[in-house]
Formats: sequence, structure tokens, C-alpha cells
Amino acid sequence: MVAHGGFCNGPRAFAATGPKSGSRVPPTACTRPSPQSERMETTQSPPLPDASAPRLPGAPEPRHLDAGAGASFWSEAWRIFSASPAAWILILVVYVLISIGLAVIPVVGNLAHLVLTPVFIGGVMLGCHALARGEPLSVAHLFDGFKNGRFGPLAILGLLLLAIFIVFGIVMFFGMLMAFGMSGLSALAGQGDAWTMISAMGTGFLVLLLVALAGGLLIAMAFWFAPALVVLSGEEPFGALQKSFAASWTNFGAFLVYGLIYIGLAIVASIPFGLGWLVLAPMIAGSCYAGWRQIFSA
Repeated sequence: MVAHGGFCNGPRAFAATGPKSGSRVPPTACTRPSPQSERMETTQSPPLPDASAPRLPGAPEPRHLDAGAGASFWSEAWRIFSASPAAWILILVVYVLISIGLAVIPVVGNLAHLVLTPVFIGGVMLGCHALARGEPLSVAHLFDGFKNGRFGPLAILGLLLLAIFIVFGIVMFFGMLMAFGMSGLSALAGQGDAWTMISAMGTGFLVLLLVALAGGLLIAMAFWFAPALVVLSGEEPFGALQKSFAASWTNFGAFLVYGLIYIGLAIVASIPFGLGWLVLAPMIAGSCYAGWRQIFSA
């Protein structure tokens, strides 16, 4: 891997340089770091805990960051990806293949995929943490969420996510039922063409769309940091959901900036036949880890 933006090859260089803001090692330094500098230690992100410890202390209350921190999540995500790009792409390919394998199993496969998603995300967060500590990244990190007692809490997160989606779907269905009635829904469904259905629904569609977007945002706020809080901070599932939501709410400005940048990156990534997602998808995981470090790491 060619050094990019002042980074040397491999995870040790990433760990040595760390986040650009407050880094103790100049980003152009390509000498072998001392053991103390092999971990990313910054003023924003204090020394890293050992995620393999039998008992983790739990996360502190979330810090409030400036809105500009949303951009730093992406810059840190690029450092995480560029520290081991081949491993990240391989992890993504393996995950996609697993997802396809589950999708071909009727009903049960999709439910299992939803429940297991936080488990895989937890493993990916451990992979990011390994890079930050100067350790190598491998495909095996994708499955670390199944090990060392982590599977239970992460699977509970998945079950909670499944339950929330079911409840949300029921609420949306009854909302449409109240707005249009059963005969109206049947008539709309009989239209066949999606655009015809949307036109017939009129303002009702806009209201339901706004409700769906608001509900999806609230769910995302609760689950965004939850897997990282479980595997890296030792939080219980419900506590992880609460702290993730609190962190997202407290730092809404930062996440607004983050989201706007994401929209631009997603458009660019989709242009070359979607190949840009080979880079952007791992960066999304890295940005989540970067957010956890800046907001929760203590």
C-alpha cells in the first residue's frame, strides 16, 4: 500500500498517526513508533481500553462535540480504511456473501439477518479498535461478535431491532388504514403502478413519508453506537441503546454535518457502477468507530 496523506504502510502507522486533530505523532512521521505511541492517543480520544478484558467499565456520559466534528468522523474513517484497505474490502465481500446466503432462505433468513446485523457490526467495531491499537485487521474480526460472551448482548440488540421494526410496521399500517380505510387501501393496492398509488394518496403519502423518516431517524439514533458500546465499553443492551440515543441527540449538529457529507459521498460512490461502495461501506463503519472514540472513549 502506498503511503497516502502522510500515512505509512500498515496498521502501526495508522495507530501512530491517529486522528489529525491533537495527534502526538506528526502525520508525516514514518519512523517506527514507540510502544506508547502505537495507539492513537489524542486530546479528543483518550487512551484506548483493552476490549478483550473480561469486564469493561461501561461508557461515560456522552460528550458534546462541535458541529464540525461530523466532518472529522469521515476524515478518521478514511485513516481507518487506508490503514488496511485490502482487509476491509475482503470483510465487506464476505459480509455481502453471508447476507445473500441468508436472503435466499424464505422469511427465516431475513429475520436472522436482521438479528445478526448488530453481531457483525460489533465484530467490525472490534476490528477498528484493533487497528487503533496498532494490531492487524483480518476477516476474522467480522466474527468476533460471536466470541467471548459478546454474542448474547449483541443478539439481544438484534432482537430489539426486529421488535422495533415490527411495531413500527404495524403503526404505519394502521396509520394508512385510518387515513384511507380498508377499501381505500385495497383500491390503492389494485392500482399496481407505484406512481399511480402515490398520486392517489396525495398529501396522505407525504404525511406517512415524514412519519416514516422521523421513525427511521429515531431508530438509527438509538442503534448507531449501540454495538460499539456493548463490545468496547461493556454496556448492557438497553443501556447501550439509551446512551447511543443520548449521544446522537446531544450531538445532533455534528450528525447533521456528518449526514450531509454522507449524501455527497454516497452519490459519488454510486456513479462508477457502485464500485465506490467498496470504499464507502467500510468508511461508514470507521466513522461509527470514530464517533464512539470522540464521544465515549474515556
